[in-house]
Order: sequence, then structure tokens, then C-alpha cells
Amino acid sequence: MVQDPVTAQSETLRIDGFDDSSSIAQRRLEQQFLGIPSRESAREHLRRLTAEPHVAGTKEGYETALYVRDEIRKYGLAAELKEYDVLLPYPLRPTVVELLAPRRQRLALKEDVLTEDPSSAHARIIPLFNGYSASGDVTGQIVYVNYGLPGDYEALSKLGVSVKGKIALARYGNSFRGVKAKVAEDQGALGLLIYSDPADDGYVQGDVYPKGPWRPASSAQRGSVQYIFQYPGDPLTPGQPSIPGVKRLPIGEATNLTRIPVQPLSYGDARKLLEPLRGPVRPKGFQGGLPFAYHVGGTDDVRVRLNTAMDYQIRKIWNVIARIEGQVENDRWVILGNHRDAWTFGAVDPSSGSTAMLEVARGFGQLLKQGWKPRRTILLCSWDGEEYGLLGSTEWAEENAVELKTKAVAYLNMDSAVSGPNFAAASVPSLWNLIRAVAHEVVDPGSRKTVFQQWQDRASAERHEAPGDQALDSPQTAKISPLGSGSDYTPFLQHLGIPSLDLSFGGDYGVYHSAFDSFYWMEHFGDPTFAYHAAAAQAWGMVALRLADAPALPLYYSDYAAQVREFFDDSMKAAKQRGLASGLDQKPMLQALEDFSREAARLERTRQEVLSQLDADKRDLTNKMKLRQINDALIGAERALTDSRGLRGRPWYKHQIYAPGFYTGYAALPLPDFRQALDDRNEAEAREALARVVQAIKRATAALKL
Repeated sequence: MVQDPVTAQSETLRIDGFDDSSSIAQRRLEQQFLGIPSRESAREHLRRLTAEPHVAGTKEGYETALYVRDEIRKYGLAAELKEYDVLLPYPLRPTVVELLAPRRQRLALKEDVLTEDPSSAHARIIPLFNGYSASGDVTGQIVYVNYGLPGDYEALSKLGVSVKGKIALARYGNSFRGVKAKVAEDQGALGLLIYSDPADDGYVQGDVYPKGPWRPASSAQRGSVQYIFQYPGDPLTPGQPSIPGVKRLPIGEATNLTRIPVQPLSYGDARKLLEPLRGPVRPKGFQGGLPFAYHVGGTDDVRVRLNTAMDYQIRKIWNVIARIEGQVENDRWVILGNHRDAWTFGAVDPSSGSTAMLEVARGFGQLLKQGWKPRRTILLCSWDGEEYGLLGSTEWAEENAVELKTKAVAYLNMDSAVSGPNFAAASVPSLWNLIRAVAHEVVDPGSRKTVFQQWQDRASAERHEAPGDQALDSPQTAKISPLGSGSDYTPFLQHLGIPSLDLSFGGDYGVYHSAFDSFYWMEHFGDPTFAYHAAAAQAWGMVALRLADAPALPLYYSDYAAQVREFFDDSMKAAKQRGLASGLDQKPMLQALEDFSREAARLERTRQEVLSQLDADKRDLTNKMKLRQINDALIGAERALTDSRGLRGRPWYKHQIYAPGFYTGYAALPLPDFRQALDDRNEAEAREALARVVQAIKRATAALKL
């Protein structure tokens, strides 16, 4: 173990949430665990998981579920399959995109077979398509709409260009693809084509695959266009699990599905549409990386036919749920989750995370054989159907909502766990301390420093390279991001109010959702030695061990209060810019945050006092009961930040602090209803939204009181 200030005294230094004597035992347990995840074992898991494409609901998807279940059982853990019946479309046949003018040419819509990567020739690679696209056969002029967001359409409108009755051509990036579909539909487009521009993940970034990690000209990004910003999960059972006896909506009533045909393109194919475009030269920010001046089109110079045919059916998906029973508090659950389904082979997304989960399970299995018994129950969950719209996790969370609201301590997510060496984290603020503490304990395989030091060094270097005031950003350079959406923490945090995090090691990764996200790519570019897969398992498992075993949960709401204050200050700056600040009374919010911060600090002091007393007398039942009350208060505070009425127009989303933005999809929009009302310049809605945030903070403050 690297000797840094945190680990040098590992046998004696108290671990947050543990008393002195239990800290010593926990240190020894953690050292045992850290020695178990191995690069050799990880390599074999990833090889097996990427052997075939395994789209959700397919025979191959079922076989990967059996593999994960059986491996976990082999390690000594109880594991079972959990089935759901969900609306799941596949392409009935390959889509047709045909250029009609200025010449007649049918686009290939097919990724190249590469001799270097034999898997690229696999017969079961699914055609390029967008999940939940509508079926349709439309013909029209092409309008290039940049990233396809509202501001882009506003820029086009100033040029006198509209997509109404035409086909929009957008590039991937800056937002979830479902947002692009929704905005195009709202603008009156007949259909939408989405391509990967080389400026974003192709040759402008570096060498393309198979020479380098970036997207080659034939590669395109599959992906769902479900409106997950409305609600994720099975489109026909919003808020309810897709199990027998639950009434399903008619498909026409599902509000998270697009009504227009949508199709992904490679930049090799997109060039054939972009290069002949006439009309105005692109507005500022519209130019991509192809070697010509982009025009926006909207004239008869370029006409295209888009013909999609989707086979919508109710199909089965399979979660794997493993359980380690808690010995003291078996009614408190620490949940680890990763999805298993992939658009093709999914070496990075999600099989690197599935590999890490199997290594965590192997580690826990060995600890169990050596006599370890976790204080709290641990669940390891391998989700199906995430790529389509967080299907498996959402349906399971909705089915078990009552128990989860009572029992869940935290949800710990990994998705694309490894695409390089750069550690990153996103979480609610109450888990920041825990993430940083664990990052101090895991060795970064490349630098041989701790993960925390490597993370901090990289963030400091990036800060110094930033232009102007950005270089003077924050004294805490190793930033933990807010949680938006696009992965399986969404139902746990934003629907149920369960503290959540997401961990990864990232790098140059340009083959996202393509046939080239393969074992060959990982072995040559992402993690050639598979050491970062082992490190991912170490970090993930360590977080789970501390939450499962700590007598006092290491959750900090003083950090939460400070972060919400920062969100509010940023929002008020936006309000001032929009001329709305004078109509908003800040005093109730500021008072609520002050009370929240004070109560959080008081509870944190009490927790330490009780731990010290517990260390002095472990037979003292009063202190044990007090710890249980403190832990319940810490769990309850996150729940209190939800509102049963949900967000305005999006009732599935309950959390008042964290949700994806309506026009971001992936990225978080903190204080979502308040910030959206400000963006809409609606003062009345802003006042109402702010009042609801204040009430949520007051509820959280009350939850912290013993």
C-alpha cells in the first residue's frame, strides 16, 4: 500500500463512522479485500462478457444474465434472476436513408469490418438504429441544426430557416439524444438524423480506431431516444413495475416516446448530406470537423428519404439480484448496481462495470469464507435494459419502492467503469467525504500514487491550464459532479430519494455505442493491463464495505447545505441576468439553509460523541440505540428532499435538488424546477418552485433532529 498521510497509520487511524477498536478490525478487513480483485480475473470476465453482442431482451442478453448469476453463486453469494416484461423495439429491417438530390445515393448505414478486430465481423451486430424511434417513411429537405437544442433553432430562425415539414440533421453531443428528438418533433420536423461529428469524437480528437481510440468514419452511435427526462423505465407503466396485473398504457398515451422517425449516422455518411447543403453559412458554433464550410440547408438542393421500420413488442428482460445478509441491521440495505445490456459488445459500456462488479463479488465471497459478516445487508444488482431507458433498474425500484424507502442506505453505481486512467465521481454531497476517503486508500495503477492524489494532481493541472478566471476556480480541485441522468442511479435518487453515487475511470473513448466498443479496443486502448478494472472494483467495494460495516453512517449534510447554497447563489445570478431577482424573496431560502447547516453540524458532533462513548463501553445499549436513531436520521434527510407531487410536468421525478434538465437529459439541472422557471423567464413559477425547495429543506432539517 502506498504510504500517504491517510494510510501510513492504517492500523491505528480511526475510520470515519467507526470507533477506535472497530477501525482496527475494519482496516485489516479492507486490506484483505484490496488484495483480491485481479487484472487476470477481470480480463477473463471482460473477454466472456464481450464475446457476443447482447442487446436487452435477446437470447445473448439472457446468456450474459446466467453468466453473471452463476459466477456470483460460484463465489458463495446467493443470486437470482428477476424478470420483467417491457415494451422493447428492435429494427424490423435496416433503415433506409436515401439521398434524392442533388444525386441519387443510398447511404451505407453500416460499420466497416476491420481485419484488426475480428469481432467487427460478427453476424449478430444489430443494425444502426435509435431505440424507441417511431416507424415512418418521410421525404424532405435537410436542415442542419447543429446540436439540435432550442438555442440552435433560435439561431436558425434568425436566418429565416425552419425545419417544419423538413428533416433535421443534428450532431451528437451537448445533450441526450432523446432531447434532440423531442425538440425536433416540437419544431415540426418530419424526422431526425443524428450523426457523430469528427470534431466531437473523431479524427479532430486524435487517431481513429483501429490506430487510435477515436471514432472512425464508418462508426455511428446507436442509442435510445426515449424521453427519459419525462420518465424512464417501461414506457407503458410509468411509476409502476411492469409485472403481471399492472395495467399498461396504450402505446399512443406514453408521453416519453417520440412520434417521428430517428436514425443515427456515421460522419462518413453524414458528409454526403452536409457537403452539398446550400442556404446560409452556418451560425457561430455550428461548424464541425469535416473539411468544408457547413451550410444550414433548408433548400431543394438536398432532399432525403428516411424510412424506418420498428418492431414494437412486449419482451422479457432479466436482472440479476445477489444478496449478502446483514448480521446486525439486515433491514438496512447497501445497493451496488451496474447494467449488463449493451448495444453491441459493450467492452466499456457497460461490461467494464459488470467486470468490476464480478470482482467485487469475488472479493466479498472470499471475505465471507474468512468469517466476515457485514453489519448491514448488501445487494449486488446487474440490470438489464438500461440502454433503452433504465428499464431494469427502474422497474425493480418501482416494484420495491416501499421497502427501499425504508431500508436503503445508499445506491452505488458503476456504468462505463473503465475507458482510461482518470478517476471521476458524481454523487450527492452527503457522500463526498466517503468517496475522497476511499480514493485515499486505493492505489492508482499508472502513477502508483493513491487514486486521490492522481485525481487531485490531474485536476490541479487542468485548472492551471484553464484560461482566465477559470484557473482560479475552487480550492477543492478534485471535483465531484452532481448527478443528472442517463444511468441507473436515476430511479434511486431522483424518484425515491436514496443517497447515490457513480464512479468511473475515464479516458479517450470515441467508440461509444458502436461495434468497435470491443474487447480488442479495451485491450489496446482503454486498459491494456486490466489494472484499472481491478482498481475500479477496489474503490467500489471499499465504499460498500464502509457503508455496510460502519456503526455510524459516514453521511455529511453540512456539505449538502453548502452545496445547495452554491446552487442557489448561481440561480440568483441567473435570475438577476433575466430581470427576475427583484420579484424573488431570498430570505426564506437563506434561513432554511442556515437552519439545515446548523442542524447537520449538530448531528455530526453528536455522532462523534456517541461513537466515542461506544468505544468506551460496547455494552451500552443506550448508545447503540442512539446510533440507530442517528443513522435513520441521516437516511431520512435525503428522502425528505423529495416531494410526492413531483416536478412540474414531470411527476415521476420527485427530488427537489437533483434532476436532469429538460433540455440536457444527461446533465444535472440543480434546483430543477426553480432553474427551469428562471430559464423560461416565468416569475410566478419561479416563486412557487423556490417555495417548494424551501419546504423540502425544512423537511430535511426536521429529519436530522433526534
